[in-house]
Amino acid sequence: MPRTPAQVTQADIARAIRAMRAAGYTDVRVVFKDGSVIVEAALEEEASAGQRKKQERIIPL
Repeated sequence: MPRTPAQVTQADIARAIRAMRAAGYTDVRVVFKDGSVIVEAALEEEASAGQRKKQERIIPL
């Protein structure tokens, strides 16, 4: 049985991660959920005020 082509390739994910790092995000998280891939800025450890930093940018593929 032939395989169907991938909707998102490893190269697509790597390209999105490089773009996030070029935009100044050092920690990037890749989330696979319900057949989609989301590359987003990872949350930093709890801030000194006790609140988590907001996610500023999400790049859906």
